[in-house]
Amino acid sequence: MSSSNLIKNITSKDLNLSLNTIKTLINTSNLEDFGELCEKSDFIFPFLKKRITDDFVKLINKENLNAVFEFSKIYCEDFEDLIVKSWVKFACEDLTDKILELFENGTNEQKAYCASYFKYIQDPLALEYLNEFAKSDFEALMLNCAKTLSVFKDETILNEMKNVIKTQDDEFEKLSAFNFICAYNGEENIKFVVQNAFSSPFLSNILSNLMDFCGIEYLKTILGEDDLIKIFQTIIEKYPEEISIDTAYYWNFIDYINLIYSFNNQYSKNVLILAREKFKEYSTNDIYLFDFDKNTKEEIKNIAKLLNSLDLTFKLNENYDNMQLSACLSVIKELKLVEYCDFLIDLLNNANEEKTAQIVLVLKKLEKTNLINHEIIENMQNENLKAFCLSLI
Repeated sequence: MSSSNLIKNITSKDLNLSLNTIKTLINTSNLEDFGELCEKSDFIFPFLKKRITDDFVKLINKENLNAVFEFSKIYCEDFEDLIVKSWVKFACEDLTDKILELFENGTNEQKAYCASYFKYIQDPLALEYLNEFAKSDFEALMLNCAKTLSVFKDETILNEMKNVIKTQDDEFEKLSAFNFICAYNGEENIKFVVQNAFSSPFLSNILSNLMDFCGIEYLKTILGEDDLIKIFQTIIEKYPEEISIDTAYYWNFIDYINLIYSFNNQYSKNVLILAREKFKEYSTNDIYLFDFDKNTKEEIKNIAKLLNSLDLTFKLNENYDNMQLSACLSVIKELKLVEYCDFLIDLLNNANEEKTAQIVLVLKKLEKTNLINHEIIENMQNENLKAFCLSLI
């Protein structure tokens, strides 16, 4: 079957056509067609992926179960449940032994599915492989091992990963450790991530995984107000260059915004003003929305409406920390608040080089770079930041 027909038929509103397409896929064990389905998964609506997965699992029986093993040669996060739940449906000692053998000797793609299987079927014989493959460079395998080790309450690799973050200099190793801990989850572990993540150059990646694995409903039960605002602020500041704005839909930003607003302090208000200005732009400019589905577009517009309805007034935070100051600078830039120029110039005289670059960028937006003492820029030691500032003035 051609890839266009496969995707068209399997996602059809005609449920019989969709079911028959899945039956044919299973009965032929056509790995190429399954690969096409996986490759096109980003273009299939989430509710259709769930329908395909549910129907696939229903159609699997003991006679055609080998098709699942064939399809396990291709890993696809979107259709992981299609493989794993088909195995779990017929879990028994013989099947588990077969999956243990696959876990030991299979490809990384197959091992990723196996690691997830043992989250449901907690065979202690799997622990050896879970601990071994938890250090895999294949991220899906590493993350699935983390989730399953959490179910087993085995903290061996968890503690190693925490030690990596505390003692290692390699930021890529630390990023992998952060992602493992996010997947492992647990209140104290998530607090550890939040306490240590903000100095990482990969903060966007870490917070994205944090939101994916935990979600705001869980985070609000374990984190304090400042941490919740800092996470929200960072996501807003990283949109859309480092984090796709469609995550606002998947991460339930309506609830997150209402939570931040309920804190009713100046820091939360300043961050929400920044979010309001950003989402005003996103919701009215098709360049940001053209490749999103209807539900995501509607959600982004609803977020913009909600933010616009809030009673928000900007003020400088008293005794601000670095994150609070960053929020203030971003709002001054977005709203072009030229009345704060004196504040910015005073701040520039005592700022570190990273903050200096941010202040110069704000002054550029305000068209007030003529107020900058060029000697401050010339004396900067970081050549990249210096060049950036000089390009603005």
